Amino acid sequence: MNGGKLLKFLISFLIVLQVLGFVLRIPILNTCSEPSLFVSIAFYYIWSSKKVKALHIIVLCVFFVSELMSSISDVISVKHEMVIRIIGYILLLYFLYYNHKSFKYNRRDVFTLVMGSSLYTVIFFITYSVIREPMGDLNLIGFFHLLLLYVLLIVGAMHYINIRSEKSLWFFLAMLNFAFSDFILLIDEFYLESDELKVIRLICVPLALIFLVNYMITKYMYLKSEEFEGF
Repeated sequence: MNGGKLLKFLISFLIVLQVLGFVLRIPILNTCSEPSLFVSIAFYYIWSSKKVKALHIIVLCVFFVSELMSSISDVISVKHEMVIRIIGYILLLYFLYYNHKSFKYNRRDVFTLVMGSSLYTVIFFITYSVIREPMGDLNLIGFFHLLLLYVLLIVGAMHYINIRSEKSLWFFLAMLNFAFSDFILLIDEFYLESDELKVIRLICVPLALIFLVNYMITKYMYLKSEEFEGF
């Protein structure tokens, strides 16, 4: 088993350990597994990347800090966690710029985008309408937080459907998990506190980071097929 596969196994084990620590109410498991998980993801990036880039390290560190802050919520408020995550998503906007290619859609692509965007738009407005009043003074920060996720996920989907490369797929999957985890974060914090939501988030966040690392280490390759042009 090479180093990359070993790190993947370790990351999977730590995700399971973190979930078990929360479900079984064993704080020491969470205390040990959470920082170990993020360190393992960082090592996975360094091990798998042919060229370590400063921006990639900064982005990963921002999200690591955000999640570590959530583990000391008695000291750090949700406002600070949201602000840190917003900074991370602003940095990810650079990746959207870097990914951009001229859009060439067939009818199948347009149909897929319209359906997916419409569904996500409905989810966006329903979520915001539910948490807007409970957020109080954090209303504007919460809206900007959700809006950034909205833009990143929609445009990420547009890039994947346009390019259909492995690299664009990893970015889309990362943003899908980030959106899912952060919507859950805000709902759990301001509307309906639930252990089930927290467990889902414990899985989504590391998956988002792993997909983001895969995006960072994957070479760009154009894979879009013309087979559906007649759709």
